[in-house]
Formats: sequence, C-alpha cells, structure tokens
Amino acid sequence: LQLTFQDITHPDDLEIDLALLGEVVEGKRSTYQIEKRYFDKEGQLVYILLTVTSVKNLDGTLSHFISQIVDISPRIKAEKKLKNLLQLTTNQNDSLLNFAHIVSHNLRSNAANLTMICKFLSEDGLKQEEQKEMIHMLSRASEGLNETISHLNEVVQVKLETDKKLKEVHLRNTFDKILEDVNALILENKINVNINIPDNFNVKGVPAYIESIFLNLTTNAIKYRDPEKEPTLTIQSYIEDQFIVLSVEDNGKGIDLERYGNKIFGMYKTFHGNKDARGIGLFITKNQIESMGGTIEVESEVGVGTKFRVKLLKV
Repeated sequence: LQLTFQDITHPDDLEIDLALLGEVVEGKRSTYQIEKRYFDKEGQLVYILLTVTSVKNLDGTLSHFISQIVDISPRIKAEKKLKNLLQLTTNQNDSLLNFAHIVSHNLRSNAANLTMICKFLSEDGLKQEEQKEMIHMLSRASEGLNETISHLNEVVQVKLETDKKLKEVHLRNTFDKILEDVNALILENKINVNINIPDNFNVKGVPAYIESIFLNLTTNAIKYRDPEKEPTLTIQSYIEDQFIVLSVEDNGKGIDLERYGNKIFGMYKTFHGNKDARGIGLFITKNQIESMGGTIEVESEVGVGTKFRVKLLKV
C-alpha cells in the first residue's frame, strides 16, 4: 500500500505544511521547518520536526526536495509531562493558600469567640439566665470549632493520601452503585436520569475518592434542581487523549460564573443560600481529582443548568 505524506499527516497540521510547500514551489522561500504530527502504521501519533529544502537545476528551475524528519515524540511527551506537573504544582499551591487562609481565619475567629465567652463567664454579677445563655453560647462555639477542625482534617486527609497507589476502577459499576445509594432522593424528587457510560471504561484512581466525587456531583445536581422545571440529570463518558472524561449535567438553578467563577472550588464557598450547604464539597472534590492526576471543569448558566467535566486517567 503506497501512502503519501498527506495520507499520514494529522489533519490539523496538513494545511500549514501544504501552504509552506507551495511557497517553496513558487520560489518564495527555499526551505521551511515545522513541528507536525504523523500517524504510524498502528494509527498512533508521532511528533516530528520536518525540514524541507528545495534543490534547483543549473537553470534555476526546481529539481526536487530534500526532506529531513526527526522524531521528537520523547521531547513532546516530556514537555507535556512537565507542563502537567507545573499545573499540578500551581493547583496545589492555590489549595495550600486557601487552606492557610482557612486555618488563620476560621481557627482565629473560633478562638477569639471562645475567649470572649469565657471572659463574660468570669465576670461577677451575672444572673442565672445570663450564665445559662453564656454556657449555651460556649457549647455552640465549641461545636463550631470542632466542625472547623473536622473540615480541615478532611482536607488534610486528601493531601496525605495523595501517594496512595492508584487502582483500576470500573466507571459504570461505580456510578451505578452511587445512583443506587441515592435512589430514594432520585425518586422523591422525580429526577429523570440519563446515563451513557460504556461498560469497558476503567480509570486509575482511589476507589473511595471516585465514589466520593460521583456522590458529591450527583447530590449537588439533585439539591440545586430548579423547582420550575422537570429535573434531569445526564451522565456521559468518553475518551480524550490519556483521560476518560465524565460529564455530569443538570438543568437546575445554575451558577453565575461571572460572579463566582474563581471561587467555585474554594473552601466554604456557597452560592444558593441553601441552609444545608457547607461549602466544602467541591473544594474536597477538586483536591481528590487532582491528587489522582485528573482535572475538573465547570460550565454553568443561571436558569439553564450546570455541567461538570471530570478527567480521570484511563487504564
């Protein structure tokens, strides 16, 4: 089987290659060099550095081309790996800054509150009713401090367990389990669930993390449904490079990303005034995903709905 260079060139790289080659033929340039992609005999991408030089006859007419091809796939893969590591480092630094803010702000606030209440309790002349109220306030402050420490501990656990060995996780079985776990919620709120996850999709991850991620995204879609609509939850999955992408989409209230876009994965950030919202779920979800080498993105529009795209390493 005879193939031309056009046949084995990646479609996105063909136009620029042909344009530069045309300039050589027309005499506008004598040589060009580009990085491009070829497909090998197994259909896999090969990154190459192509140098094309024209050779002319004595009368100046074009005789032929000399093409030099250098395989730069290892370099490109190393650059991508480095870029991913730099991005992961940046994300983790952002998480640490967020974490440091919570520690300095929330713990200090709780400590100041406890100090103030204890000061009031130590004052002479407090009536019995005032003492009871102060003790009640002390109890609430203690509970608040305990909850803050509990939340911080959840985040620390994600950080500490980053080095856990990733295991093969069957995507469809895991999601079916989560849907079964929240089946009562789905029935109670009459959620129309559409799921399209191929049965042969497996990812690398910490099973408990993946269950936690799926559970949080699913329950968020149910919790923030639009009461004016028939609620739908659409779950799809597909392959993208070395990842399997999971899309979780609802037609709920939506989030104003212009206003909250840079805060949506922050700790203690809530957007709908729901009294049950803790503002920690998406923060932990993002940290869990990134600790397994994945990413999470969000698209949302108020009154239309929200779509989360989670990328996890495929097996």
